[in-house]
Amino acid sequence: MMKRLSVITIVCCWLISCSKDAVDEYGETNYVYLANYNADIEEVDSVEYSFAFNPGAARDTVPVLIKLIGKLSDQDRPVALAIDTEQTTALESDYELPDPMLLRAGRAIDTIALVLHNSDRLKTGKFKIRLMLQSNGHFQLGPPGNRYIDITFSDMLARPGWWNEVVVTNFLGPYSDTKYRLFIEATGIADMTGLSETEQRAYAIIFRDFLARGRENGEVYEDENGMINVSPNLF
Repeated sequence: MMKRLSVITIVCCWLISCSKDAVDEYGETNYVYLANYNADIEEVDSVEYSFAFNPGAARDTVPVLIKLIGKLSDQDRPVALAIDTEQTTALESDYELPDPMLLRAGRAIDTIALVLHNSDRLKTGKFKIRLMLQSNGHFQLGPPGNRYIDITFSDMLARPGWWNEVVVTNFLGPYSDTKYRLFIEATGIADMTGLSETEQRAYAIIFRDFLARGRENGEVYEDENGMINVSPNLF
């Protein structure tokens, strides 16, 4: 399957506060904080997701990581995670949060499954959900910089950095959003960052064969550049 984490764009680094508001890791109070990670194991406070990298999906799940500072428990404990409506541009119909939201027994790290819903309006706009931790009878709030996370989502694409002039000339030809969507559908990947030219060529051939089979079955593949094709230099 595609490297979903690679096409989900991470937009800023997480800052952990060491101020006077820092928590006491060794006291009796239990704390929770948000601890999402990108592929480089860096903490982040904003994640971008696009349904364009999951063609045909009506819904998908973004896991929100919750981390404990305190003592493990042999019982499930509810976590208070709310929508910050003033900082949220998504509609209520765009997402679901589980009920109840729990830090499960015996866990220091757990996930809350945020479900996103696809719709036609996501093809022309990006929408944001801000999730805010709140204290409750079981947990106080952890470090101040780790108390919220923004999830921005859409069904939009942009030309990736790996689709450079070498890829244009030797493999895939001119970029367009339409071609990129078809490439993802054909190959099951959205990111060729770090691949060798041999690997890039292999995926381009898969894409070329996909287009050929589709045309044999009466499909018409066109974009703003005309008929969609790979580079004529592909061999």
